[in-house]
Amino acid sequence: MSTQSTPSETHVLIIGAGITGLVLAQALKQSGIRCSIFEKDSSLNVRSNEWTMAIHWSLERLETLLPPGVYANMEKASCNPAVPIDAGGNYPIIHGETGNILAGVPYKRGLRVPRSKMRALCGEGIPVQYGKHLNEVEFGSNGQGVTARFADGTIVSGTMIVGADGTRSRAREVARGSVEKAATSPFPIWHMNLTVCYGDAEKARYVRSEFPTSFLALSQQSFHAFQSISSMPDGPDHPESWIFHLAMAWRGDARHDLSYEERLALIKEKAAGLAEPARSSFLWIPEGTQVHKADISYWVTEPWDNHQGRLTLVGDAAHPMPPYRGQGLNHCITDVFNLTSHIKRVASGENTLDAAIGAYEAELIPRGSEEVKCSIENGIMLHDWEKVKQSPVFTNGFRPMKGHDAYETNVDHAMNQKKAEAARGLRTVDV
Repeated sequence: MSTQSTPSETHVLIIGAGITGLVLAQALKQSGIRCSIFEKDSSLNVRSNEWTMAIHWSLERLETLLPPGVYANMEKASCNPAVPIDAGGNYPIIHGETGNILAGVPYKRGLRVPRSKMRALCGEGIPVQYGKHLNEVEFGSNGQGVTARFADGTIVSGTMIVGADGTRSRAREVARGSVEKAATSPFPIWHMNLTVCYGDAEKARYVRSEFPTSFLALSQQSFHAFQSISSMPDGPDHPESWIFHLAMAWRGDARHDLSYEERLALIKEKAAGLAEPARSSFLWIPEGTQVHKADISYWVTEPWDNHQGRLTLVGDAAHPMPPYRGQGLNHCITDVFNLTSHIKRVASGENTLDAAIGAYEAELIPRGSEEVKCSIENGIMLHDWEKVKQSPVFTNGFRPMKGHDAYETNVDHAMNQKKAEAARGLRTVDV
């Protein structure tokens, strides 16, 4: 058993070394605020499943959170380094059966990143303590200090704990006071996820010839087929080495007993009716490719007990949502941006921990609740051909819900909740 005593200065304990936790650690480190980060996995990228994520409206915030030397390598970590961050454009949503463009979702700046490369980039210079599964949290009886107890016997004390431990967050269970109140709900969908290298330069060029980085194909049979460059290991001039991220999903209660081979056969059967390039993207997947079943779940954000500011949540721990509008990572970055600002005021003596975290959560909770609900709505409508053009990704694009990109932090929870509820009727078409 190892024990670390409570420090006299601000010391933030971060639970979870995913992208959110690592960006928070970088931001605090830049600000001269002591932090320790703990990860239950045994290494940074121990999981075999890979996927890609879009960063768009939160990009300016991210630039302030990462050290300049780390942010300077963002384009190198992107799925397609040949496309600059400032290129902008219109994200293509295409008709699955005809190949025609249904909509181009505009963005001024942005990039798509693979999970593993983004996590490695954000982890530069951050000493993560691995194999640390959070068991219990103890709060000082005098309203000061917090202690984290881990499954391996490690005990660490600090000023506050930030749960950045993802969708099935142990920190959220502690904050909500029970496993049941923190439990996620399954989103009823079959979602297959895989990465593939075709090993053939001509095939690789062909499947991305019309769309430089990625596209979303929506089938009139009510399923989606997604393709993106995941990485270019040997650069843009060696397409035979390019790795692609593919996903396919449709509504229904998924079976968990299917083998990789059975999942591959299932998605190839659906892909046979698609137009190019979506059709070949899936039909050219080599036999033996591992096709993963993604368990999509959500938790509609609700208030929790922050124990006088000593325990709060960030990222997917605070608002796990279906991934069908490209919002998840952008809200995670926004959480970190806001939380860092409040912690800096605590460290400088400008505010108390209780008041600072209360203000942070007053903005986060209604935003998280609204965005999770919107993502659920979008996930349902995106997989219903009769309603797909009414879905939030068509009516609101990639932008956050109205009011969520310029929230005031110095107002009470009730005011922010009213703004979140009012936003439901204020979406405008921008596709």
